[in-house]
Amino acid sequence: MCLTPRKNGSRNFLTMQSSWRWRAMIRFRLYFDKDKETAWLNEMSGCGWAMNGFFAGFYRFEKCEPGEYTYQIDFGDELYSVSDEYRGLMEDIGAEIVALWGYWIILRKPAAEGPFELYTDPESMIEHYTKIRRMFKAVTILELVGLFIEIGCGMDGNMFGWAFAVLIAALVLVCINAVIRTNEVIAELEEQKSGIAAEKNGRYISVLLPIGLLINSGLIMIEESVSSFISYPLHFFAIIMMAVGLVQTMRKRK
Repeated sequence: MCLTPRKNGSRNFLTMQSSWRWRAMIRFRLYFDKDKETAWLNEMSGCGWAMNGFFAGFYRFEKCEPGEYTYQIDFGDELYSVSDEYRGLMEDIGAEIVALWGYWIILRKPAAEGPFELYTDPESMIEHYTKIRRMFKAVTILELVGLFIEIGCGMDGNMFGWAFAVLIAALVLVCINAVIRTNEVIAELEEQKSGIAAEKNGRYISVLLPIGLLINSGLIMIEESVSSFISYPLHFFAIIMMAVGLVQTMRKRK
């Protein structure tokens, strides 16, 4: 859905100038699926908003002609860096590196210059998604190590240890879903390559589980400053949400 500026006379912190018509804005999103992120960026471009910066989930946009740019997201080999060879290759195809975040590379190309695709054959796409899956698996392992460390802190009486343990548990579930999703993409590509139908038996974790964990984590962090009349019902609500999510996870198959 395209954004429509409202002339309400108030100063919006997303607006970079005082005229009624917005020229720049910032939106916050967390994506663990690069295909959905790419689709969203291209949707925003189609609405006249060109993404030109990124930091920790905050996307910066500037006004552009609707559909002026086509975006793609690549996965590099170095943290927050690309080689001169890679930069030269992107320049050769008319693509611009908009942002680097971790191993992720956000690129764009003027739509007038034609289609923008980074990987066009199943072999290169399988290699691409295999690298992404490897990264999510490594992050999951690191998060599990952190989870056990925070649990140890919590058992020593540190409530923030429990809060961070619950927070990390939510991130672990999200990363597991990312691995499952990437496995299915690779399976579909292998099917295209070989012509043999692949069995799809991935079970996604319901989004209610990590959301419930995040709510509980936040409540543990601010428990001492919030009345029990507020915190207890919210804890109960989060637990019910997690229970429903667990049931959905056990029943749901993609």
